[in-house]
Amino acid sequence: MTPAVKCLIVLAIVALLFITELIPLAITAMSGAIACGLLGFIPAKQVFSGLSNSTVVLFAGMFVVGAAMFHTGLAQKIGISIVRFSGTSENSLMFGIMIVGAGLS
Repeated sequence: MTPAVKCLIVLAIVALLFITELIPLAITAMSGAIACGLLGFIPAKQVFSGLSNSTVVLFAGMFVVGAAMFHTGLAQKIGISIVRFSGTSENSLMFGIMIVGAGLS
C-alpha cells in the first residue's frame, strides 16, 4: 500500500470522526496529526509546529473568553443591553454592536 493511500485512509477516518463526533473534535484533530507524524507522512518536527504561532494562542484565548461569557450569561446581558439602548433604529443597533466589539477587543 502506497503512502498516499495510507494518508487518504487516515484522512477518511478523521473526517468520519469529525462528522460523527464520537470523540471530542480537539482529540480527533490531534490524533489525525499524530497519526500522520507516526506513519511518516510529515516530519515529526512539523506535526505541531503550527501551534507555536502567536495567532493560534490568541485564538485559543479568545475561545476561552467567549465560552466563559456564554457560560456566565454575560453575552446575553450585553446583547439585551444593546437592543434596549438602540431602540428601533437599525443604525443605532449596528453602532452599539461596533462599540461593544471595539470595547471587547
